[in-house]
Amino acid sequence: MRVLIIGSSHSWQMERGTERALKRAGHKTLLVDDRRASRVIGRKLTQKWVTSRARRFNPDFVILSKCLGLDLDTVATIVDGKPSSMWYQEPQWYKATYRPDVTHIIAVGKLSHTFFVSGFDAEWRALGLPAKFLPAAADRDIKPVAPRKSFHSDVSFIGNGNDPSRAQFLLKIAKKYDIKVWGKGWEKWRKPLNWSGRAVEGKDFAAVCSSSNISLGVDHDRVKGGKGYTSDRAWMVILAGGFYLGHGTPGLTQMLRGGDHCDWYTDTDSCLAKIDYYLKSSAQRERIRREGQVFVRGNHTFDQRIHNLLSGEAFVNPLA
Repeated sequence: MRVLIIGSSHSWQMERGTERALKRAGHKTLLVDDRRASRVIGRKLTQKWVTSRARRFNPDFVILSKCLGLDLDTVATIVDGKPSSMWYQEPQWYKATYRPDVTHIIAVGKLSHTFFVSGFDAEWRALGLPAKFLPAAADRDIKPVAPRKSFHSDVSFIGNGNDPSRAQFLLKIAKKYDIKVWGKGWEKWRKPLNWSGRAVEGKDFAAVCSSSNISLGVDHDRVKGGKGYTSDRAWMVILAGGFYLGHGTPGLTQMLRGGDHCDWYTDTDSCLAKIDYYLKSSAQRERIRREGQVFVRGNHTFDQRIHNLLSGEAFVNPLA
């Protein structure tokens, strides 16, 4: 099948990971980065350029991302007469219909045959979209690396510092344990959180996960209440060799078994207690780390998700 993907061409993003999985499955692909084109040649020329590339490629199927670099008429032309799907992984913004980018995403989603979303699917259906739940995923090529002293800490967190509630949670952890935070936007808490001063991708991401005793997952305040909401970060951390300790939200705890693939906390006190337990239980920690990698690699990579994207079928939880 010839599959056109509209979205980011960055090697670390969902669109590129999906393309690699499609190629491994024997499909012919074309990935067009609409936003990058818009920055380079301007929005007006981007419409003509993307439309021309799509016409020449003549896809059998179209996978859409946000399409923020495209006008709705352009998107409609590209998907006209073609089966299509969209996969949106920032579902917490369903309430922000006052934002022009969210309004655009809703309009694009209505042009697709299936609007896959990694959480809050009922809320998106209420907005008139053909929404189905499809968890985020990770690239199967993410692998553990040899631990490195410069990346070591008892507890690590990888993510942005744009949510004060997340920072307050981590500050409570930092009062008791050796923590190191990686990502952008932590300047205000640089010293108490032992902020690295930078984001990590690729082998450095794997080095953080493989070198830390515990890799924390801390949800953004905006995703609270999302049954089954999944960030790709959980899958990525586990594949990269991390022992993942995350916030046990409804639905998510049904996709990864605590004590087998990772473990869960419910609040600050339970998180502190779990950290204490696992720092003293290295054998348990390493067993869960290994079993988690095997499970995620077999069930939660882009290679498993492309079936849903192409068929429009709903996600089936392998643990259900």
